[in-house]
Amino acid sequence: METEGRVAVITGAGYGIGRAIARRLADDGASVVVHDVDETHGAETVGMIEDAGGKAAYVHADVSSHEDVRRMISFAQSTFGGLDILVNNAANDIVPPFYPQASANRWRRTLEVCLFGTMTATQQAIDAMSERGGGAIVNLSSMAGVGFGPHDSPEYAAAKAGIMRLTAALAPLGEMNIRVNCIAPNWVTTEKVLGLVQQLSAEQRVSWHCPPIDDMTRPEDIADAVVYFVNDDSLTGRVLLCDERDSRWLVPTDALAGLFALSERLQ
Repeated sequence: METEGRVAVITGAGYGIGRAIARRLADDGASVVVHDVDETHGAETVGMIEDAGGKAAYVHADVSSHEDVRRMISFAQSTFGGLDILVNNAANDIVPPFYPQASANRWRRTLEVCLFGTMTATQQAIDAMSERGGGAIVNLSSMAGVGFGPHDSPEYAAAKAGIMRLTAALAPLGEMNIRVNCIAPNWVTTEKVLGLVQQLSAEQRVSWHCPPIDDMTRPEDIADAVVYFVNDDSLTGRVLLCDERDSRWLVPTDALAGLFALSERLQ
């Protein structure tokens, strides 16, 4: 699907990865709805897009709320005439304490925003895209959701793993010309990550598998990956791992067979 002339909604587009995606899609000719819970950051992204000659509008919504998401989708339709592209990028701040030490309200919020928010926006986008003959949905997961090892934030890892499995399970939507794909980055040089890395000790960088900053994926690299999924009509239900800069891996749909081959069979 060509990006030119399309209408896109990017959640969590006030800064970081979401902002880079919004700016890239606008540069490629899409009219972009910039979503964020932070009105100041959202307005800044809109301003950047408009200053570059693109079309954008800001909407405030809590993606964990069905009513707010419904209003967000309706805003795209009333402002730009429909919905063709949805990028589920929104995430809450991931800071300690984590599950199981964190309160239920705290760890549930991560699931509500990251996983349930993605599910809610995807569900409500399907009807809007059907009115336009189809569309492209790109979900942002994380390498935190990949594998079977421990993670400091179990709720975040579980939410991101769920997003990847949800994406693959929705592959049949391709029969409606609605393609759902997923990007799972590792460390990305956003403002927050760069600030965090500066505070980490050498031991923490090793234990958290933190690469040198020059090797990290950039927000613009993730934006490129989004465009890749939007433009390639043959891909649906696929997961792309963005490990480090210039390192992208498209996970095969028969990855489960490889998992059995690597596993120890118990008698």
